[in-house]
Amino acid sequence: MIAHLRGILADKEPHQVVVDVGGVGYRVFIPLSTFERLPAIGEAVRLLTVTQVREDAFLLQGFATPAEREVFVVLNSVTGIGAKLAMAALSTFTPEELITAVVREDANLLARIPGVGKRIAMRLVVELKDRLPALPPATPDPLPPPTDDTNTSTATPLPAAALVPNTSALRQDLVAALVNLGYRPLDAERVLRGLTAPELADPAVALRAALKILSR
Repeated sequence: MIAHLRGILADKEPHQVVVDVGGVGYRVFIPLSTFERLPAIGEAVRLLTVTQVREDAFLLQGFATPAEREVFVVLNSVTGIGAKLAMAALSTFTPEELITAVVREDANLLARIPGVGKRIAMRLVVELKDRLPALPPATPDPLPPPTDDTNTSTATPLPAAALVPNTSALRQDLVAALVNLGYRPLDAERVLRGLTAPELADPAVALRAALKILSR
């Protein structure tokens, strides 16, 4: 099992990243809470990971903090949730907000998670109320970057142009992120068309604004 990855951030989208480790690019699926903590492309990064081995795929989920990973693991253990909905939960709420909602038995709030209706929200409350509160609180800062033992010389520095967001490419990434969270492409396109230019200037802001509209 891969417990963490250290390397160079080769690419990032609101729902996934590519980490270059010694010349090998690892695709890692992430929640929005982790995306917001990522460094710039071309910089050092370290992610805590959960490995999922399926008959048709070998998947890595990555997290910036221990609390994110622990909440994901617990959510993923609930019948009917799975990795996709667990990621959607961490893209909608912080670990602290999820824990608070479960402790307060706020099923209406949990039902705002994409793909989670009232019935599944109630199941979350019942199955998690004695488990999530024991989790450590999320740390306010991202995990430290790789130490001196990381061999970063194998990664080719990306040109400055790669660090400048492209509006068209950003929109495609946002649509892909929303579809990955369970929304239909047409609904994702419709909501993104209604966002303002300042909102679309930042992927994390745009995705949170879109999720807020879609969860109404």
